[in-house]
Amino acid sequence: MEKTTVKRKVNPLAVMSFVLGCMLSPMALPLGWFATEQIRRTREGGRRMALAAFVLGWVNLTLWMVCGVLLWLWWVEL
Repeated sequence: MEKTTVKRKVNPLAVMSFVLGCMLSPMALPLGWFATEQIRRTREGGRRMALAAFVLGWVNLTLWMVCGVLLWLWWVEL
């Protein structure tokens, strides 16, 4: 007998937030959080991807803020 496996559908918001996180966009943070909430409600797949996007969003936001402060400091010195 063959076993049939049921694949869970991956949440599209999790995929989109992960792609944005890889592209250094801070929008991965709220989208990753929204995807996590949707996955919790609907029991879809992609929980780890949404969590990775959430973490990437925090890293990206921190990176953008540091770069902004450094740019401002450089501008003030001119």
